[in-house]
Amino acid sequence: MTLLKKNKLKGNYTPPGDKSISHRIIILGSQAVGQSSISNLLESEDVLNTVSVMKQLGSNIKKKSGKYIIFGLPPGGLFTPKKKLDFGNSGTSIRLITGLISSNNIKAVLVGDKSLSSRPMKRVTEHLKRIGAIFILKKDNFLPMTINGSSNPVPLDYEILIPSAQIKSSVMLSALNTLGRVKIKEFASTRDHTERMLKTMDYDISFKEKKPHRFITMSNKRDLKPLKYKVAGDPSSAAFMIVAASLKVGSKIKVKDMLYNPTRIGFLKTLKRMGANIEIKNKRIVHNEIIADVYVNQKKELKSVTVKGNEIPMQINEIPILSIAASFAVGETIFQDLKELTVKESNRLELIYKNLKGMGVDCFIKGYDLHIIGNREIKAGGANITHNFDHRIVMSFYIANLICAKNNIIIDKSCVKTSYPGFFKDFNTLLK
Repeated sequence: MTLLKKNKLKGNYTPPGDKSISHRIIILGSQAVGQSSISNLLESEDVLNTVSVMKQLGSNIKKKSGKYIIFGLPPGGLFTPKKKLDFGNSGTSIRLITGLISSNNIKAVLVGDKSLSSRPMKRVTEHLKRIGAIFILKKDNFLPMTINGSSNPVPLDYEILIPSAQIKSSVMLSALNTLGRVKIKEFASTRDHTERMLKTMDYDISFKEKKPHRFITMSNKRDLKPLKYKVAGDPSSAAFMIVAASLKVGSKIKVKDMLYNPTRIGFLKTLKRMGANIEIKNKRIVHNEIIADVYVNQKKELKSVTVKGNEIPMQINEIPILSIAASFAVGETIFQDLKELTVKESNRLELIYKNLKGMGVDCFIKGYDLHIIGNREIKAGGANITHNFDHRIVMSFYIANLICAKNNIIIDKSCVKTSYPGFFKDFNTLLK
């Protein structure tokens, strides 16, 4: 690995297909009546696990000329799988597909890797039990999980207290095979790709925000229409390049065709408040999603900010890389209420703190708040990074080498394949 502390970033960059949307278009395309064609699908391990699972549930999915062609089954038509459904590391796909299975009269056993097996599932199953599905989990919360789907799912009203798009989307997918009206009330807005995609597929759905709540109403009145769908660039992947460019005065990059969904750009707002010189151009709407080009032309040093708890859900996946920006910003940055970070692919809050300390950054945790005392000094670096095979921790602390005197030591970087297989190639292409 080449020492990076003198490098800047320059050039054009197109992020890979969005991970959240890739999961959803495979799942929903598999529930549409007719043939869907998907281009620019993110071919990461997580998404390919979703493809594999949906095939085992009866969907006909083939790759042809770089596109994924899906011949779906209508809601209620899932097959009982012949073997255990293995989701690897993907929390998104297992939680969403749990909802889908719960309203189908089939039995399935769901498993995952060591990391996924330690993540809580009760936050999803406690809602889905109400429609008549039966769940058997280790300690009533963890994988492996056996699902006996409901033969007569009941339409209900839901209140979702935990700010999680996975929980909300799981409930929404269960509603696809529920006769009657389903209503959902969120107590904090989360990413809304499932709602937007269902709208694009002509499903009877309405959603509105009346702060602090978000309301969704679904009625199972008509089939999902198949789509010709191009997946937009992933902002959570682009965030690594955007933060890296914002760290180094003199960096100048253009990020092309990035998803600009309002629930996914919290990190851009935080970076702008820190002094990042970011411009958004060429905004347009495709498949009910906003897409834009993002320009970073960094001319000054970053400063500290406070990110409040109600802002965290809109940038939950970007906190690891934002912590690197905070360590190089002048003053004390505070990320409030990071409890949700403790139940991601790893306890990200603990790993961020431990690895920042290891590379010489002054920081501490108070409750679930992360305090980072930053400055413009090059960090000592040379830390042995503990990542517990969490892809976002690996990528964040690789980029931290830009501000370290000695490179951090990261043993086994293979876990980045779960979300961004081309990360190292793309990043090194921008380095000047």
